[in-house]
Amino acid sequence: MLAPTTLTLFLLLLTAQPASAAWETQQSAGFAQTRYTDERYQLTLSCRNNRSKNHSNDTINELTLTLNATSDSSTQLNGIESLMVWLTLPDGRTDRWPVEVTQEGTMLTGTALVSDFSLYFFQHEQRFQLDAPVARVEFLEGDMMGTGAARLAFKEQCGF
Repeated sequence: MLAPTTLTLFLLLLTAQPASAAWETQQSAGFAQTRYTDERYQLTLSCRNNRSKNHSNDTINELTLTLNATSDSSTQLNGIESLMVWLTLPDGRTDRWPVEVTQEGTMLTGTALVSDFSLYFFQHEQRFQLDAPVARVEFLEGDMMGTGAARLAFKEQCGF
């Protein structure tokens, strides 16, 4: 029989999977955010509840987009005025969210205007990419594990 520590290590190795980034969602009363992080950047999408808006099916809603850079990667943010979020569904259909941004230190911030159609893509997509097309800089690319929870948090806390 294996010793308890050897057995524990063996089980950990069996259950260990390669590290992959996932969208992490947090919410509180009237606020929701989700973030995707890699070794150079952290992308955060967030919303605040504004019940005074008319939330019909064709309403355009706002998500705040924030891209934080590590100190080593922050120079790539210089001069960036717009970003593009590309969302690709498993069947190949693609949606995009253009976002005008401003730089504050090591981060870019802007507002993504999203509809229910756009959020459907966000919830069901397979891959995403964040780039600055004019500057020809790609910041992030990854899978969409965890976006279903983010979509539910946006609906519950922000009304869309």
